[in-house]
Amino acid sequence: MKKLFYFLLTLGMISCSTNSDDLLENQESSTDLEPNKAFVFYMEFPTSASLIPSWYYTFSYENGKLIKMTGKFVKSENIWTVGGNFYSDSFTTLTYHSNQIEVKHSNDIYPTIVYTMENNKPKKAELYDQFNQLITVKNYTYEPGKIKIYSKTYTFETYYSYYFDSNNNLIKSEKLEKSSGLDKTLTTTTYSNFDNSKNPFKKLYLLNDKFYEKSLSNNNYRKTNYIVQNLQDPQSLPGNGYAEWTYQYDSNGQIILYHPL
Repeated sequence: MKKLFYFLLTLGMISCSTNSDDLLENQESSTDLEPNKAFVFYMEFPTSASLIPSWYYTFSYENGKLIKMTGKFVKSENIWTVGGNFYSDSFTTLTYHSNQIEVKHSNDIYPTIVYTMENNKPKKAELYDQFNQLITVKNYTYEPGKIKIYSKTYTFETYYSYYFDSNNNLIKSEKLEKSSGLDKTLTTTTYSNFDNSKNPFKKLYLLNDKFYEKSLSNNNYRKTNYIVQNLQDPQSLPGNGYAEWTYQYDSNGQIILYHPL
């Protein structure tokens, strides 16, 4: 009986370790796609039916690693407007140093982010302003079927939790925002309607938060639902909404991010 208990305990430990390792490997590998061009609206607002021919990103790689993205999209501050401005001459570079990756954005008030990596995944991110002052620190932890991120900017704290299904696809996220130790808002998002295409965002995950979230799954979600709760006024009705879209695919069923217009 004791031998059986030890066997089951060992088997359970191996199973948990395997699930966690799968999650760690889910974000980037040598076989991941390397898109070289992508329309901004496909990347940022796939719900939009309109494309602007000159609005596209370009990506450069070296030895299987992303080293540069050309183009910068700045979202409109009007929450009711889908769109913003695109700057084709702006760029982002990635430089690799041992266990760190330095991401530098041109023409940005927060131009530098330094990622400390462990097992090829972010363990810590430090964001600096144009005066090289540390502004934000993020710490990443990985559990079977879950990624947690703790972010702190001055007295503002944000707790992110990402949950995955057995196919290593993102199914839910929670974002808890706090200020001066007080809970402010909780945003819960669910992800669904996944395709069978490989994920083209895998090597783009350090470029911005939107690409990071899209990179987390094996496949590509095409529907999101969200609920925003005001934790300082629990009696108020929560905000909610959804988005649903499709992508264009080639004859092999792979997402097309750029094509002639």
